[in-house]
Amino acid sequence: MITILNSSQFVPFTGAMIFIFGMLTGSFVNVCIYRIPLGKSIVFPPSSCTKCSHMIKWYENIPVLSWLILGGKCSGCKEKISMIYPVIEMINGFLYLAAFIRFSVSYDMIFAFYFISAMIITTVIDFKTQYVYSSVVLPVAVLGVIRAFLSPSISVASSLIGILIGAGLLLLAIGLFFLLTRKIGMGLGDVYILGAIGSFTGFQTIPLILFIASFSGVIFFLIAKLVFRKKRLAKNITGQDINSDNEKDLDNAIYFGPFLAGAGVLILLMPPYLIEKIFTLN
Repeated sequence: MITILNSSQFVPFTGAMIFIFGMLTGSFVNVCIYRIPLGKSIVFPPSSCTKCSHMIKWYENIPVLSWLILGGKCSGCKEKISMIYPVIEMINGFLYLAAFIRFSVSYDMIFAFYFISAMIITTVIDFKTQYVYSSVVLPVAVLGVIRAFLSPSISVASSLIGILIGAGLLLLAIGLFFLLTRKIGMGLGDVYILGAIGSFTGFQTIPLILFIASFSGVIFFLIAKLVFRKKRLAKNITGQDINSDNEKDLDNAIYFGPFLAGAGVLILLMPPYLIEKIFTLN
């Protein structure tokens, strides 16, 4: 069956089905993004309008299409529905399709699906709240090791060392920064994220992931500083949420997690020969 799905005749069909599946999963990703910070179940009750509690019918929950048909408004109270919902569904769908192109139908593809959605959830929640939930990230590290047992793409040793080096480097950076400034400049959430990424990509790519995340983060916040006149874009953050005012400067806090997550997805989906060229500079 897998051979048929990966055959040249079936690739367009398989790709289309995976894209649709990715958008459907993206709808669930939206549920997780909304409910996890509130401490609510991601399974029950069924989806409803956050303003009027109107229960969303199945035909109102078709990814992207329902949002367009409803004109971006709740059918009950006519409150606007944020464009972020269909955007996340589309992103999840396209990244699932990219995982299929990279791995074909395989164990690697299935595990990549989970990795992608977990990184999207982590990224959006971190941008909104500046908080990383270990309940989302730590299972990624576990599944990365399980994948290494099943797939020839990465060895178990490389996966385990990836966790240790990914998490260890950031823990070392946190420790050195604290010794120099007596302040905590980075949260443990970033440690969890890079450790989880290392379990999927292996330890060899950790320096490249850190470079991509740092470079993209600096560019983003320079633009944000110029456009929005501030660096901290997260909402609903207080001093208590990130320990104390003495540990982080709320006005200048830069959250690193989303850029680590984005770099991790990029490297996981990047063809190996491109990574080799980057390292060899040939």
